[in-house]
Amino acid sequence: MGLVIRQSFFNTLSTYIGFGLGAINTLVLYTRILPVDQYGLLSLMLSAASILMPIFIFGLPNTLIKFYTSAMTPREAGYLQGFSLWFPLLLILPVAVGLYFFEYQISASLTQKNAFVAPYLWHILLIGVAMAYFEIAYAQAKVALQSVWGNFLKEVSHRLFISVLLLLLYAKYIDLSFFFTSLVGAHILRALLMHGYVLWNCNFNYYWGIPSAYKTYLQYSVYMFLGGTAAVIILEIDKLMIYSFVNIEQVAFYTVAVFMATIVGVPARSMYQITAPITARLLQENDTSALKKLYKESSLNLGMVAGGVLLLLLINLDQIYNFIPQAYGGTFLLVLLIGLSKFYDALLGNNNAILFNSPYYKKILSFGLLLAGITIVLNYLFIPSLGIEGAALASFLSLSVYNSVKLWYVWKKYDSQPFSWNTFKLLMLLLSLYLVSYFLPNFENSYLSIAFDTLSVGIIYVAILYWSGISQAFNALVGRSLKKWLHR
Repeated sequence: MGLVIRQSFFNTLSTYIGFGLGAINTLVLYTRILPVDQYGLLSLMLSAASILMPIFIFGLPNTLIKFYTSAMTPREAGYLQGFSLWFPLLLILPVAVGLYFFEYQISASLTQKNAFVAPYLWHILLIGVAMAYFEIAYAQAKVALQSVWGNFLKEVSHRLFISVLLLLLYAKYIDLSFFFTSLVGAHILRALLMHGYVLWNCNFNYYWGIPSAYKTYLQYSVYMFLGGTAAVIILEIDKLMIYSFVNIEQVAFYTVAVFMATIVGVPARSMYQITAPITARLLQENDTSALKKLYKESSLNLGMVAGGVLLLLLINLDQIYNFIPQAYGGTFLLVLLIGLSKFYDALLGNNNAILFNSPYYKKILSFGLLLAGITIVLNYLFIPSLGIEGAALASFLSLSVYNSVKLWYVWKKYDSQPFSWNTFKLLMLLLSLYLVSYFLPNFENSYLSIAFDTLSVGIIYVAILYWSGISQAFNALVGRSLKKWLHR
């Protein structure tokens, strides 16, 4: 776990820096600088681009991670690298041509609901393309076990750029049109920087012909494409359906609440960057004992971090909403539902990496398509009557079922599950500290209240975790940190 812990630490650090910038953007700048309908438009654009992205990459990042770590000749590896770059163009170009010839018809259908969405169709397409090529280069870096720079670009760079753009918009140096155009530029620049890093640091060869095992790669990519598209639908379709059933302003309100809950999932995203290629190697070597150990350790350590974040978020939620314009005020239930689904996802550890790199990866397709369908149906049922809380409830139910099915399947095929007695102790600790937080003193000053609650509960949480010895990796990390601090 040494490499996992070290790179996961830096990935988590950069991801939380990115989320800190995202918090400033979402809770302070977006809500005060962008008009509500324009913020809803921005959320809609990014959700639509996120749905296009897995179509364009066609599962190739997963294909790279699975097959590049297997025993292949350097030349075949070079063909696989080149294949991952030129094949997406076969999917992107028809979409671009179709948009060019049918832009008027598409714009006319959108104008019936909100006229200002129509001019940004090319923005959505270009952001989707940039996202796709960034993910491909990022997967190449993961194969080389160099995920830190990619995670920084993924989480920090574009948010920092957006912060600057929002401040320029506030100072009236730029207008809204330039802001949205520059948003496209930020995603393209990020993709170029990622590819430049790979070319400079990863020492790959690129061959531009067709790989000899292209049928195997395509078959695997098809399943990853369908499963990945279904997963993105589960995550992003709620915003599009809120736009369809309610209005674009509600998309903005929902985005703010979901952003706060999404921070719970940051540790899982960070650790996956390095556990995915390691899991692939363990599966290929048939090292079941090491795989089971990694499964339990990743689950426990992710649960500890994600659970602590969820705990601090919930006890400070009322105070956090004091910093947001009243129109964006959300509900406790919405944040709780999304936060719990992210926490459950973290408790699964490297479950996704096991499934994606196992011989049973085809099952992910059936799981994903089933849950995508359930998500759409639940949103259709809940949003008209419950609004954005209905969308949160639909997401919670869908993701809970999806994760439970994946958990059961890995247990069935590998006789392994990630939970232990320490997992139960962790859950009891989180619940106990949340109940204790009700007895903390209240302060009229929101800054003081957040600082006091966060420090007091955070220190108690870390101290109990260390004293109980729930995680050896956590205790070792804290021990090294204390030793360095004491020897300064």
